[in-house]
Amino acid sequence: MIRVDPRLCIGCLSCSNVCPSQNILRTETAEERRIRWKRCREECDLCVELCPTEALTLVPIDESAPEPEVSFPLAGCRICGRRYAPEPMLRRVEAALPKSQTSEWVWDCPACRRRAEAERTTAETVAARRRRRV
Repeated sequence: MIRVDPRLCIGCLSCSNVCPSQNILRTETAEERRIRWKRCREECDLCVELCPTEALTLVPIDESAPEPEVSFPLAGCRICGRRYAPEPMLRRVEAALPKSQTSEWVWDCPACRRRAEAERTTAETVAARRRRRV
């Protein structure tokens, strides 16, 4: 069975992505992400090993213990406002970036990041072509 320290969990879903038994359920609404760990009788501990914050531990099954569950409100994109990821996860990503790298993009949803990158790349390409013509 999995024990979760909700103070350490950042809602990144690493655990549910690697669970071979699909015992880690995740649901997401427009406002929040919820993760629930079913009573797991496996002892593979992949989720424990791959949790980036060490929020999970493998413990003996206790049928009287409730199945652990955490929920996170989703942070809104700074460009479009759409909610897309838990704030603790975004702060963790931002903290992991080299100090020399700008981190504003962390707070942009994937769609806005793609759009901004496409616009930047297009502008650079057009400028380079103009320089070649002169």
